[in-house]
Amino acid sequence: MAEGYHPYTWVVWLAAATLATLTTRNPLYLTIILFAAGFVFAVLLRRDAGQATGSAAARSTLWKPVVRLALFLGLFTILFNTLTVHFGDHILFSLPANWPVIGGPITLEAVLYGVSTALSFMVLILVFTVFNSAVGTQNVLRMVPAFAYQAGVTLTIALSFIPQTLVAWQELREAQRLRGVRVRGLADVQPLVVSLLAIGLDRAIQLAESMDARGFGGVMTPPPARERRLLSAGTVLGLLLLLAGLLLRTVQLDRGWGGLVLMGMGALVLVAIFRRQGRRMHRTDYRRWLWRRNDTVVTAGAGLQLVALVALGVIAPGALFYYPYPPYPLAPSFQPFLGLVYAVALLPALLLPPAPVPVPEA
Repeated sequence: MAEGYHPYTWVVWLAAATLATLTTRNPLYLTIILFAAGFVFAVLLRRDAGQATGSAAARSTLWKPVVRLALFLGLFTILFNTLTVHFGDHILFSLPANWPVIGGPITLEAVLYGVSTALSFMVLILVFTVFNSAVGTQNVLRMVPAFAYQAGVTLTIALSFIPQTLVAWQELREAQRLRGVRVRGLADVQPLVVSLLAIGLDRAIQLAESMDARGFGGVMTPPPARERRLLSAGTVLGLLLLLAGLLLRTVQLDRGWGGLVLMGMGALVLVAIFRRQGRRMHRTDYRRWLWRRNDTVVTAGAGLQLVALVALGVIAPGALFYYPYPPYPLAPSFQPFLGLVYAVALLPALLLPPAPVPVPEA
């Protein structure tokens, strides 16, 4: 984005925030990164509110229903784990034992583990929401390697499907409210579903026509037979090396470096094959992305966060461990240094450049 951060800056931030979320179930650290990602999203919403109308300005607004959906799913996760896991020493109350599935003691441990699971789930959704609202599907498509261009188009269409569907649902509900229509039962929902399907089908037809007009999916010149056999053999070799490395690392836990070497060799072979295939597809970039000083600061901060988390996983893997069920302690531990590491996710919001002032038309 020429007016914000470089897209690859957001990629590094996304990788760091995702790794920080997946490496712990500690609710204190997850709360920090949840607040950081939420603050970044709020800053993007406020920034887009001052821009002119258009797809770039409404990009963050499209993802607001996804955040609401994540909150609903988080509450459902807490309730589900609390009512179905009857294990722990701190019993809050008990439900009748003859009730199927939910009958039995309701423990504080089950509530805390449900909260940590819900936090992890909501943070992941919010982090990817921030990334998609900040970068946009068009820039995500430009970052896809040439050999996976068609798969990248499919991915970007899938990423934009949920927010667009939710926005269409809200527009239909608003139109019904203006007409005085009230939803009292399932019969009143049927017109909404039919209209939503019609809108989705119309958008799919428009997308297919625009892709066909741009020549997407055209037949490429096949490679020579010898090159095709080499590419196939190299792909099989890379996959076999990855599988052998994973199997060796699983069996020989005390000598896992051998498996890592095989997996690394397999990854290098696959990268070389994919790079060779990507050279056969040529794409044109119409606008260059700008790299600014703030991009360097945010990328360096996210990179240091990645390095710190990887080093922590090697040196002290138990520092981020949390499991409230016995025999482990109920209260989560907290170290200020790790809290600062997780707070690095705030950098994009603190250093985001101001939105450009729209030039009034004469």
